[in-house]
This record gives sequence, C-alpha cells and structure tokens, in this order.
Amino acid sequence: MLRWLFLAAMVAWLVLKVRAIGWREVVASLPTHPLFYLLFFVNFLILPASETIVFRLILRRPLPGAFPVLIQKRVYNSALVGYSGELVFLLWLKNRLGMATKPILLALKDNAILSAVASGVVTAGLLVAFAAGGHAKAIAGWLHPGPALLVAGGLGAAFVVPVLFRMRRKLIALPKGVAWGVLGIHVGRIVLVVLLQAAQWAVVLPAEKLSTWLVFLTAQMVISRLPIVPNRDLLFLSAGLELSNTIAGPREAMAGLLLAGGALTQGMNLAFFVVTALLPKPPVVAERVEEEDGEGIAGVA
Repeated sequence: MLRWLFLAAMVAWLVLKVRAIGWREVVASLPTHPLFYLLFFVNFLILPASETIVFRLILRRPLPGAFPVLIQKRVYNSALVGYSGELVFLLWLKNRLGMATKPILLALKDNAILSAVASGVVTAGLLVAFAAGGHAKAIAGWLHPGPALLVAGGLGAAFVVPVLFRMRRKLIALPKGVAWGVLGIHVGRIVLVVLLQAAQWAVVLPAEKLSTWLVFLTAQMVISRLPIVPNRDLLFLSAGLELSNTIAGPREAMAGLLLAGGALTQGMNLAFFVVTALLPKPPVVAERVEEEDGEGIAGVA
C-alpha cells in the first residue's frame, strides 16, 4: 500500500513539474540522437554483465543461463523494492543449479555488502568533488523540505558503509583476495556507469560544462544509496526536473532528456522482463544438495 502511495505521489509531482515547464516544449525537446539510446542500452546491461562475473567468482562454478536471470534481478530491484531481485536469483540458483541455501545467502550477502561499499566510495568521491566545486546551492531548492531526510539517509550510507568494510572479517565470508577482486569489479562497474551516464547527457546538451553533470550525477548516486525506496528512478527524475533550472541551456531540453531516460528505464524494465521470461530455461545441471552443505562459496568450508 505504501509503495503505491509513494508511486502515485511521485507521478503527481512529476506531472506538475513538467506542466510548469510546458508539455509541448518538453515533447519537442526529447532526444533524437541515436547515440543517446545506444548508451542507455549499454548502461542498462552493465550491472547484470558484471554480476555474472562476480557470482562466478564468489561461487567458484560456471553459471549457465545466469545472465538473463541477473537481468531480471536488476528489473525487480529497479521497478519494485531493493533486494527483491536477490530473492529471484536465490530461487533460480536453488531450482536450476541445485545449490543449497546457505552458500547462496552468503554469496548474496557478500556481493550486496561489497557493492554497497563500492557505491559508497564512488558517491563519497562525487560528494567531495561536488562540495569542492561550490555547487551546494544548486541542490538546496530540491532538498527543502521533503527529500532532505531521504538524502540524509543516503549521505549517511555513503560514509558509514566504507567504515563497515573495515569490519569485513566479521561481515564477509569471502577470502581477502576474492573480496578485493569483487570490490574492484563493482568500483569499475559504477565508474563506467557514471561516465556513460555523463556521456549520454552530453550527447543531448554538448554545450553544458562538466560541473553541470556533476550536480546531476551526485544527486543520482545519493538517491541510489537510499534503502527500501520503491522505484528510485522516479525519485531521481523528480530531483532532476527540480535541478534542471541550474543548466545554462534550455530547461525544456534537460526535462525532455530526463523524461526520456525515465521512460526508457521503465520500458526497458518491461521489455527485458518479458524477453528473459520467454527465453528457454536451461536444464538442471546438478542435483539438489543438503541444506547444511556449506561448500560452493569461496572461503566457506
């Protein structure tokens, strides 16, 4: 119920923001450059592609057919509530690969912690660059009054999670070498996503300075760190529309860019969910093992 109320409130807010800019102007300013959509497509697939490598590394075994399922995992986490996709992946590993629950849960936990640490590190770096560039006033209007508490939670996560990484021996079951490898993959993935996102925006508004995209990237990364927020893409779209008055170019062009990105995200979620659901399922490659079996994850005996 709360999820639907949140979505309804976000949609109503977005309609009001676009109406203030002008529907006709926004529609006329929607991106037409093919590179914008190509970069979006590539960016969408980076997470499931990187997690295919990560889970093979953690579980120390081939994962045939995992890529489509990890796309579904991304869709569930994006469109519904964070970590709902983990449940989907857990059930797939149990039903298709015959794995026990314990090593799957350990793998999901370690991956989630290391991904959060990587995201926190990149977010902290963007916040430092954001503050050093004197852009704090740009986001002040959006922060007052409602989203301030949400952003405060994101800021806290960005700085607390790296500290928790120092307690990794108690939190993470992976050996040190594997943990650093997984962390490196996640940091590389997030940096690549940030760079491609900035390039995607720059294709539409090439005259804007890098500092402009820094404002939007910082807001996007902070929002991405907010826990248990349904459909964070809509929340970023709201923030982006509020921040669109900070750009040097036409505001309706930025609004069109953001709306196109938001619509593409929802459309891509639907399209990939349908396509991956219709793909033929790979055969079961292992018999179900006993639940107390802890083997199959790096560092777990």
